[in-house]
Amino acid sequence: MSSNTQEVVASYLTDMLALEEHMQKAFAGQLVNSKTGMFSSVLRELNSTSEMHSRALQQLADSREQTGQGFAEVVKKAASSVLGVGAAAIDLVRSEKLPKNLRDDYTVVSLAICGYLMLHTTATSLNDTEVAQLALTNLRDYTKASMTLFHIIPRSVVEFLTEEGHAVDSSVLQQIDDSIADVWS
Repeated sequence: MSSNTQEVVASYLTDMLALEEHMQKAFAGQLVNSKTGMFSSVLRELNSTSEMHSRALQQLADSREQTGQGFAEVVKKAASSVLGVGAAAIDLVRSEKLPKNLRDDYTVVSLAICGYLMLHTTATSLNDTEVAQLALTNLRDYTKASMTLFHIIPRSVVEFLTEEGHAVDSSVLQQIDDSIADVWS
């Protein structure tokens, strides 16, 4: 790969590293404040996935730096530029009620899905198989996570409305699950 090509791949790679690090902090913070078992397990899984992705991306960046592919400078540039985007996305994850936190988690996971799709496309089109494969693996993880979030958000809304004292018809959850399945098919 030419140095310009390496810089392009490195830019996308480090964008995702910065985003993952911000996501992990937000998920960890929510996990500390979570009181509900089912939702806690989803937050634990998101946190664990983000930690795993961060480690894998960092290891890849470190190995590329050791082989003289010049990632260090790009990492510094990307970390500062992505901080704005990542922070804006993560700022949505605030200390409000669970349904809004899960909505914001879904939003940031969707941002990661798009980012990994772009990284996979970039790496594949520039013949960087190692990065392309990592991006595809991480893309799969977050695609599954987005579906999980999509399915538990209605339950969190019903639970929240119940806690707030509203007369809620929780039997609609099956109808909502059916509607979701129909939308995604």
